[in-house]
Amino acid sequence: MSFPEYPRQDPYGRPYPGRPDAWGLAQPGPIPLRPLGVGEILGVAVTVVRRCLLPLVLAALAVGALSAAATVGVLGAAGSLQSYAEATWLEDVLRGGTSIPVSIVVSALAGLLVSVVGAQVVAGLATVYAGALAQGRDGRGEVAGRLRGRWPALLAVSVVVGVLVSIGLMLFVVPGVLAFLVLALAASVVAMERSGVGEALRRSAQLSRGHRGRIFGALALALLIGTVGGAVVTTVVSSLFGQHDAVTTLLITQGVGAVVGAFTGAWTGAVVALLYIDVRIRTERLDYALRLAADLDRQRRSGPAGPSGLTPPPPAG
Repeated sequence: MSFPEYPRQDPYGRPYPGRPDAWGLAQPGPIPLRPLGVGEILGVAVTVVRRCLLPLVLAALAVGALSAAATVGVLGAAGSLQSYAEATWLEDVLRGGTSIPVSIVVSALAGLLVSVVGAQVVAGLATVYAGALAQGRDGRGEVAGRLRGRWPALLAVSVVVGVLVSIGLMLFVVPGVLAFLVLALAASVVAMERSGVGEALRRSAQLSRGHRGRIFGALALALLIGTVGGAVVTTVVSSLFGQHDAVTTLLITQGVGAVVGAFTGAWTGAVVALLYIDVRIRTERLDYALRLAADLDRQRRSGPAGPSGLTPPPPAG
């Protein structure tokens, strides 16, 4: 998105207050430029994934594969893979004989950490594509242009969020959920506002304030639908491979889960992207800036467009 194309913006690209009736104007792309309900966000996220299927699914697939590799790798290195696959450790714990083995806790934490870090990266990518679609573009070349020189910051902020959320979830669950609600938009901020790590974390906390109930509702529904749907598909597909030893069955399940999770992960990333856009529409009238950017795009491609119903921003100075 090219917010700097009209003057007098602050570093975050916040638009001027738009006309109150601008939400009723024609949409430049498939994403409605108005406040969306939770159900609408989940539905429009499907459109984002469908329009940008290959890059988002491949990114989420890489995350799922790395997460599975981290989990299995730690178990294999600790010599606990057989015990984990056969669930003998769980039987011992249920009988009160032992506590959960350290290797299993570490493997779960490793897999969770990779998943959360990767989910933030996917959310950043999805936000770039969603921003392009909101302006009526097809998204081609957007990531290369938008994230040029921004990958270190995107990866760094994803790691920070991943570590904080993963530790919070592993220790007491609730702190991890709260940390995620505060920092869920950080990767989107890095991707779209060219912020540094600390600035992106603060900006996410600022944007999410007053909207965390909706963010929680949308993401909880997305994760629930993705988890249940993924579990069903993984179970059915894994059963088609027939009977194998416990370790082989575990590896097959992890592989199938990574493939299925590629689609659910891409969709969840799109939900985060739309939450970012929705929050900024509600609080900063981002819809107005997006419409202006779409008009400028049209004018560059095919000459001046007809009246859009939008008043240009005041001149600088």
